[in-house]
Amino acid sequence: MKVRWSTVLAGLLLAAFVAGCGAQPTSPPQATVAPGTGNDPDPASPASILPGSGQVPGWEPSDEATTYFADNLYDLVNGQADAFFAYGFEQVAVGNYENTEGASLRVEVWQVGTPSDAYGLFSSLRSGNTVSVATGSGQTREGDADPGRRLDFWQDRYLVRLFAPVELDDADLTAFAMAVAGALPGGGEPPDLLRQLPLDGLVPHSDLFFHQEISLQSYLWLGGENVLGLGTDTDGIWARYEVGSGAAHLLLVHYPSATAAEAALDALQASAIDSLVRAEARGDLLGALFGAISEAEADLLLDEALATE
Repeated sequence: MKVRWSTVLAGLLLAAFVAGCGAQPTSPPQATVAPGTGNDPDPASPASILPGSGQVPGWEPSDEATTYFADNLYDLVNGQADAFFAYGFEQVAVGNYENTEGASLRVEVWQVGTPSDAYGLFSSLRSGNTVSVATGSGQTREGDADPGRRLDFWQDRYLVRLFAPVELDDADLTAFAMAVAGALPGGGEPPDLLRQLPLDGLVPHSDLFFHQEISLQSYLWLGGENVLGLGTDTDGIWARYEVGSGAAHLLLVHYPSATAAEAALDALQASAIDSLVRAEARGDLLGALFGAISEAEADLLLDEALATE
């Protein structure tokens, strides 16, 4: 039986953001902020979202903000721009800040095509402790942090990234996160495909949402070829499971048609990947399990993942 998605989302948001040491309390600190206002003609442009002078107590902008678009993104992320293009990148604004003690902080506000893209980009960069960031609309957004050094979170079709070159109090990162979250448009739902993930055995926060093969390369190597026929019109999930005494990864891809899903299944099975345990196409959805679990366990997990309401 499937579990309600609200349960999944609640599980994804359980974590802690801790000052200084890295231990995690049972409940993460939260704060509510009122929506911000800006003077930019487009109140939702990344540059207008960056906190201005006096908006974060004790901190001031140290220079003019810089906005990057598709034609110059390589200047910001040399050699990595394609990974951002795969999530419908539109623009990113970067602001640098300094406090009265001379400490610095960089804030990046990334704008992509859809809320699903923002979640996907966030999931592709997730690497630290899961945290929660409360917004002015009363929602709580999932975030990812290295205490005192980094804080990422997504909201609507934006990804926000905070970086401190020298460790700061977590309260400083939280204050900037609150200021930015309050200025962003509210809302933004996670991708619908996440609802297909079975809950039993799912490793929390292990999911990657993607569209294109480049986003999957570091998780599942298919020889550098687009074996699965992925593109801008496909939605995919890669998630880790602990099943019995073994571990496995579940791959789900939603295709534009059942024909495309069947073609991808044929290509995947012909690729002879050693770790592939089971694969099946059901309608326009392809599912596959990789890892060290039995075929019987794979059958049960895949059958639930491919089930429709």
